[in-house]
Amino acid sequence: MIQLNFTLFIQIINFLVLLYLLNILLYKPVLAKIREREARIKADQAKALELEKEVEAQENRHQQELGKAKQTAAQEKGALMAEAKKKEAEILDKAKAEASRIVESMRTTIQTEAEEVRRTLSAQMTPLAQSITEKILGRSV
Repeated sequence: MIQLNFTLFIQIINFLVLLYLLNILLYKPVLAKIREREARIKADQAKALELEKEVEAQENRHQQELGKAKQTAAQEKGALMAEAKKKEAEILDKAKAEASRIVESMRTTIQTEAEEVRRTLSAQMTPLAQSITEKILGRSV
């Protein structure tokens, strides 16, 4: 059972003194540290948001630059392909002209050699034909 006497008054004073000392020595420093920590967290969150926006902006810039680079590369590729096709056509034309020249030269050479062979054979055929005719007829022609 609780007794209401002089010790209760001392206990209340003791409790108030303890509460005052704890408030000065413990609660205020702890609350100050908690507030400091919350302020630091808010500052870090704000900085993180700022960095995130900066990263997003840089990423957008990189995407734009990448798009421009791809477009430039496609244009350069197209120009190089057109130039390569032009050179290809030139090389093919030169090769066709060279082939035509070679074929014409060979035809001329073959015709010349054929004429020479015909003349040689014709020259050789006349005595041979005369000899065969003489043998068949049994007399000189």
